Amino acid sequence: MSNTKHSEWLSLKDVQQLVGIGRTKTYELVTTGELPAVRVGRCIRVNRQELDEWLRAQRYADWTGHDVL
Repeated sequence: MSNTKHSEWLSLKDVQQLVGIGRTKTYELVTTGELPAVRVGRCIRVNRQELDEWLRAQRYADWTGHDVL
C-alpha cells in the first residue's frame, strides 16, 4: 500500500473523537455536504486526508488574516 493515511477511512464516531464534536453536529456536517463522506451500505465513512484538508480550511484567522491557532 502506498500511503496508509491516504486510504484510511474513519467512522463518524472516529471523526467525533478526533475533532471533539458531538454526534448531531457530525451528522449535520455530513448530511449538508460540508464534510465530504461516503456511504458504504449502512455505514458512513470519511477519508482521513479529506478530513485533514477540511479542518485546515476551517482554520480561524483574526481580522489581520493571521492564524490564531
